[in-house]
Amino acid sequence: MGPRRYERASDTVTGMFGAKGEITHGWMYDASYTYGVNRENVRSLNIGNYANLLNTWGLRATDPGNPDTSLVYDPGVCQASAGCELSSPFGKLTPQGAAYTNYTTAENIQYQFRDTNFRVHNNHVVSMPWKNGGELGIALGMEHRSEQMSDSPDPLVAQGLTLTNTQAYTGGGFNVSEGYLEGKLNLLKNAFLAKDLTIDAQGRYSSYNTFGSAKNWKVAINWAPNRDIRFRGTLGTSYRQPNIFELFGGQQLSYETAYDPCSQMGSYGASSATVVATCARQGIGPGFEMRNSAQVPTLQGGNAQVKPETGRTYTFGTVLTPHWVPGLSLSVEYWHYTLKNMISVIGTQYLLDQCYTGANTGYCSAIVRNAQTQQIQTATAMYENLGGLHTSGIDFDLDYTFRITRHDRLNLSNNFQQLVSFQQQYVPGGQWYNYDGRLLYNNSTGQPRVRDYATATWRHDDFSFIYMMSYTGGMVWNNQSQDLVKGTVGRYKTPGIFTHDITLAYQLNRWNFQTGVRNLFDKKPPYVVDGATNSNVYQYGNLFMGRNVFVQAGVNF
Repeated sequence: MGPRRYERASDTVTGMFGAKGEITHGWMYDASYTYGVNRENVRSLNIGNYANLLNTWGLRATDPGNPDTSLVYDPGVCQASAGCELSSPFGKLTPQGAAYTNYTTAENIQYQFRDTNFRVHNNHVVSMPWKNGGELGIALGMEHRSEQMSDSPDPLVAQGLTLTNTQAYTGGGFNVSEGYLEGKLNLLKNAFLAKDLTIDAQGRYSSYNTFGSAKNWKVAINWAPNRDIRFRGTLGTSYRQPNIFELFGGQQLSYETAYDPCSQMGSYGASSATVVATCARQGIGPGFEMRNSAQVPTLQGGNAQVKPETGRTYTFGTVLTPHWVPGLSLSVEYWHYTLKNMISVIGTQYLLDQCYTGANTGYCSAIVRNAQTQQIQTATAMYENLGGLHTSGIDFDLDYTFRITRHDRLNLSNNFQQLVSFQQQYVPGGQWYNYDGRLLYNNSTGQPRVRDYATATWRHDDFSFIYMMSYTGGMVWNNQSQDLVKGTVGRYKTPGIFTHDITLAYQLNRWNFQTGVRNLFDKKPPYVVDGATNSNVYQYGNLFMGRNVFVQAGVNF
């Protein structure tokens, strides 16, 4: 039927109108209303019609609608269907049989957004009544916004009658009304050991029609003893409501990378005996083989019972801009995030392992096996509130610009990110898993300990040459429950990856012309166990094209 091809057409319209100005004595207002709509049509070509495929093979279901039905050979089903040409089920489809079986799906998606905003602010409410005191600025306002979305899959896809994953209709939305107050207090300016000392405070109250109310706040301090150094720190809360897909997403079938525990009972170490016993209770003994190659059919979708995520954040750091080295800026910042009630889908492998090792037998009810073959028919993993996340890291930034000649300037910049910790919990009160430096190959996420981005830009009048280097640290593979090790598998880790890009640019009045080479040395993505790409598209997708050349032009007006 040919390779699968996906065509996407999207139309977006956004409009905003409003007014702003001065009320009195420096008090300003800003009012606006925004409306946006996006309509998208997705066509998937060469997918295949399952019912037509059975017809052209001359196969008839003995119990239509039953996924466990047997099939019998009956050439009459093809003869009774217009356009069908009989093909042998043991050979290739005839050209007419392939054309009859082929199918193009059509999916229609629509998203609407409305936002009403009113804001009042004054940057000079009052001056501090002491020497070198600064001023107080205040902003307050309200906002009401709503989001609605619908996603209508092709009718045959919704019925499970195509040669692709089944998907149900998605539809729903929410609205929220919010009020907020922000204050910025400049305690000191141009004072001894206080070139600048400023405190920010913010508070927001939100009322959702789906979850009720929420309160969030943030405070920050910014202190510059002199013009060469600045210290800053923040402390605040966070709140994320589930999006429409997480709440109202229709169920769909996905083939997740995972292994049936009953097909590898001896690989669980101290828990292997428990796995053997659990499989035996289900009538599965030693020698059982998983039919699907490292893929488990998994039902996924929205969950109207999902609650919002909440969190706490704090950061602190410093910025150095020494006046005796013009053009140099150095900064370092430590950050730490704690999340509770994380909204996510439980990993299929984790779900299976928790059931069969006895760590959490509650997940066993989400696993359905075929009564005849004992193969896993489906696992169910809807969006839910998982346990939590503790993650922290340090960011280092350098930026240095200096003049070489009257016509030449060089800029060097580097961003270095060090992940200190990444601890995740799947069940409130349950075990914490360390994913720092791990690649979770079966759900396409990774947490490298080190990332680095470096750029060197040489500018000569209107010409510039840019060199960019990026580095992603190596990672040990993890199946969400444990690290893979060399003694039990062939490959168990991914190496660090360097990539290099170059760009030549020319500025002509308002026009900017650029040409360059991405992935200069044609670095290939590393091998990762995956059912589709043999790599990790989310982590290394920028390498899939290999070396590529681009030319572009832009104009400012």
